[in-house]
Amino acid sequence: MYSNPPQINSNSEVPVKVNTSPFRRGSHKPVYAKYPGLTSGPTSQQQILGMQDPVNGFENLLDVNKPRNFVPVASTNENEISYCSHELPPPDVPFYSPVSYEVYGTFPYKPVNYHWFYRKETQIWKPFSYIDSKALEAAFCFSSNKLVSVDGGRQDVDLEQRIRKPVYWEDTDVTHVQRCSWFYKGPMDSQFIPYSEEFSARLEAEYEQSIRTNSWHKRLEFAGGEAVVLQNPNSFLHFCQEASADEWGSVPEHQLRPRVVKRGTDGLHILPGEPTEVDYLVFLVHGIGSVCDFKFRSVVETVDDFRQISDQLLQSHFKDTAGRVEFLPVQWHNALHGDGGIDEKLKPLTLKSIPKLRHFTNDTLLDILFYTSPIYCQTIMNTVGKEMNRMYALFLERNPTFNCLSVAVGGHSLGSLILFDLLLHQPEIVPIVTTNSTHESDAGDTQVNFMKESNSTSESGNRMVSYTIGSAGTGQPFISYPALDFQPNAFFAMGSPIAMFVAVRGLDCLGQDFHLPTCPAFFNIFHPYDPVAYRMESLIDPKLDLRPVLIPHHKGRKRFHLEFKETMARVGTELRNRVMESLRVTFKAVTQLAGVAEVEQEVNKAIASELNTHAEESHLTLEGKDERVGSLNGGRRIDYVLQEAPHQILNEYSKNLIT
Repeated sequence: MYSNPPQINSNSEVPVKVNTSPFRRGSHKPVYAKYPGLTSGPTSQQQILGMQDPVNGFENLLDVNKPRNFVPVASTNENEISYCSHELPPPDVPFYSPVSYEVYGTFPYKPVNYHWFYRKETQIWKPFSYIDSKALEAAFCFSSNKLVSVDGGRQDVDLEQRIRKPVYWEDTDVTHVQRCSWFYKGPMDSQFIPYSEEFSARLEAEYEQSIRTNSWHKRLEFAGGEAVVLQNPNSFLHFCQEASADEWGSVPEHQLRPRVVKRGTDGLHILPGEPTEVDYLVFLVHGIGSVCDFKFRSVVETVDDFRQISDQLLQSHFKDTAGRVEFLPVQWHNALHGDGGIDEKLKPLTLKSIPKLRHFTNDTLLDILFYTSPIYCQTIMNTVGKEMNRMYALFLERNPTFNCLSVAVGGHSLGSLILFDLLLHQPEIVPIVTTNSTHESDAGDTQVNFMKESNSTSESGNRMVSYTIGSAGTGQPFISYPALDFQPNAFFAMGSPIAMFVAVRGLDCLGQDFHLPTCPAFFNIFHPYDPVAYRMESLIDPKLDLRPVLIPHHKGRKRFHLEFKETMARVGTELRNRVMESLRVTFKAVTQLAGVAEVEQEVNKAIASELNTHAEESHLTLEGKDERVGSLNGGRRIDYVLQEAPHQILNEYSKNLIT
């Protein structure tokens, strides 16, 4: 009728004492909590008794029919025993010990660690970095200045209004800021979402009361029929309002399941933050259109990703040598297409058919034509120059210890052409040789000498052409170029059509001595399948036959398909040489037997010509990193190509559309 305790063998000679406790006989039933850790009433630490049963000692506790993870404690009724959950102590501590339960059953209250989050109108909540959140919390608790600089100095947070504002650019979307401590995650959510500050404050107050009184299984009612249940110190559930059934009378399963509630930020992915000091500043100018990728993100969002990837590479490859690099976006599209811009003039001229495609054409593709217009090209140039000077002055004001010589510029697509023309027309600083010599420079009308091929007979085969940038008949209008307040030490052109535009303007060769007046370094970076990217080295020296320098992979190797391609090329070269050598030996033997020397000579010439042609083709595959290429990049290589992914080589034309 009764089962033996698990430690007692029924075949042993030790007598088994039958439990005659009134609880065991069924005259009094113990009260069990519905969930582990939940008792039928409030239980404090002073109410905890020892492990012995008040009637029959330890035997009653060894009954296998009773829950093994429950520890009996005293109830308000002397004839009843309630149970509460209790984690098992280590093996070296006796389980049935009043002292062990006091040590391991307590759960002291610790104040929650607050963290600050931000969110735009249409986005989810994102955490500030640890550095920014610490600064916000310190200003919120102790400082009278409620304006805090975050995100490396690119954003300011107004704690009174709970909003975040950009410093260097305008943003129409309001970014809200919140002090968070409690979070929830529904059945369909991918991450925890913070509660409001008022909601979190009430949950924290109830949690603290439950800890101090050791009372759990509390149900907190809220408006809308929602409730939060505090089950134990580590488990909380949020029950939403009752879901309505559909026309078939069924309710989706995810609407019936409660939300998981979390206290604190443990387990959340939060970045450490950016250092305060900036070692290098880069201005990035966007290309055509108002969006920069197929996700329809603005230049600000894409530059944020660019900055994050750059920081990751710096931490993984140059942690001990490089410092922080700041990237700031330069926007000009809104000045051209905004209120009172070209869009108002194009609207009555645009056909009503296929409106989506026509809007895309007016907003994106026509930027190329606008740049060749004397009116709108001047607007673009003034906007880019003014924005870079404004942001540079503001950056120096907020970073007084910055080294003014560590500045670079970068442009994508049409943005690189804008920067090229702007830097080309900067006044060059020429040292004064004598006291009588003077130097006058006008940034609006610069004379630049280029090398242009000529059919006329001369000693050098070339003739000097005095070419005025912006003169009529060259495809580039005459405009006034603003002067920059800084001199960049590097220019990065990404996916650039500079060479094509220069060729369209009537220039066949820039020459070895061509350089930008105030920028000593120029890098032309492109993807091999970019349809609007062009080489610059061939424009410097048309006779130069070198493939662009392959940019190493961030893991320090070439992609597998590129290594395989080069290996197969080497194997093919060796096989070809062996076959041609075998043919040469065979024909030589045949001609010797036939006694025809002329045939042997012709065969040798054909084989030698074939081998030379293949050698020239192999020479084109050399990168030539040490080859000197003009003065545009200080004699270094100019063209650099990215490594395409393995799947991109399968269909080049589909990749062109994506690029």
